[in-house]
Amino acid sequence: MKILVHFKSGFKQTFIVPKCMLAVEFRNIARAIGGNIESIEFSLPSRRQSNISTIELRKGVLRLPEKR
Repeated sequence: MKILVHFKSGFKQTFIVPKCMLAVEFRNIARAIGGNIESIEFSLPSRRQSNISTIELRKGVLRLPEKR
């Protein structure tokens, strides 16, 4: 699952998170990476567009480069 996190500092970061990860666990990871969270946007990639394997998703959170 793709999650875009907007931090209070103005920084934005996109994460790829396994569906089985608890929201509280993800929030703690995101907060440790970027600080206080302002808002979170969730989106699911289509099956055809997903280039990341299920095995990779189960291993943890993958950080994507920030889009400008």
